[in-house]
Amino acid sequence: MKKYIVYAKENGKIETDFYRKVKRLTKHREDGPAMQSFNSDGQLAYESYWVNGKWHRLDGPARIYYKKDGKLLQKLYYINNKEYNKSEYDVEIFKMKLALL
Repeated sequence: MKKYIVYAKENGKIETDFYRKVKRLTKHREDGPAMQSFNSDGQLAYESYWVNGKWHRLDGPARIYYKKDGKLLQKLYYINNKEYNKSEYDVEIFKMKLALL
């Protein structure tokens, strides 16, 4: 059975084996992944970064998948729930930094 750790804006940290129970809550965490999924052997399988219920991360991929052996499988980049490939993401981050100057 998979284990999920979910951070919800409404209730803070929620740990559950039944993710469906917390799907309706707004996933949110600003200092790390808002959701982590673990295989039955305890190995991290997936983590995702959310802010106000949207996939969002400005310092790396917002969704990360791992193989059963723990090695990286896939990284997906999002800003405010919009998906970017790595190059597009880097350009958007650069534009944001320029706007701060």
